Amino acid sequence: MTSISSSTPLQLQFVSRTRLSRSSLQPPSSLTVHQRSHSVFRRCAIAVKTSSGGCAGNAQDAHSSELLRKPVATSVESAGEGESTEDGCYGESEDIGKEEWVDWENKILEETVPLVGVARMLLHSGRYEVGDRLSFEHEKILLERFLPYHPEYEKKIGCGVNYITIGYHPIYGKSRCLFLVREDGEYVDFSYWKCIKGLIRKKYPHYAETFILNHFDRSKR
Repeated sequence: MTSISSSTPLQLQFVSRTRLSRSSLQPPSSLTVHQRSHSVFRRCAIAVKTSSGGCAGNAQDAHSSELLRKPVATSVESAGEGESTEDGCYGESEDIGKEEWVDWENKILEETVPLVGVARMLLHSGRYEVGDRLSFEHEKILLERFLPYHPEYEKKIGCGVNYITIGYHPIYGKSRCLFLVREDGEYVDFSYWKCIKGLIRKKYPHYAETFILNHFDRSKR
């Protein structure tokens, strides 16, 4: 009787321990896993939101926010453009050199075309007849913007200019020409085309000859 009563509690204790160990070895249910994963994900989301929003006050959260930010992609083309703007790369200077000729040609035309228009107006507009003295304004234009560039400027001026007038060319009688009337009364003709070519050669020496060949006919070169 004593052995039976003493063995029964031991057997029950063994069975209960066995059941407990088996239950601990069984995998958790899907509901339990879902609840745990949802709880972990929620904690991670809160941590990310806090660090990226700048609410955390320690250096570790600030560092985490930098890591979580989307990196800014810098293309090779944009980087190259920045370097060429600051340093002036060779390719950019080469492009400028290609456009430089066009710019100089336009600059020469902008300066000389109005002068040609003034000279032709004085000679052929009918405003002045042969022997008429030019107005003070027109004389000033010729003395300041034409004659200083004539290849024989000093020879033409001589003892000084009294006034400027219109006359017929000494060789081509029907062709009108500009004349200087010196202080001594001598009439001296001068070509406004030579003045314009002299201006181009003096102010644009690197482009003058090519420009003259392209824009002046043979009789005026």
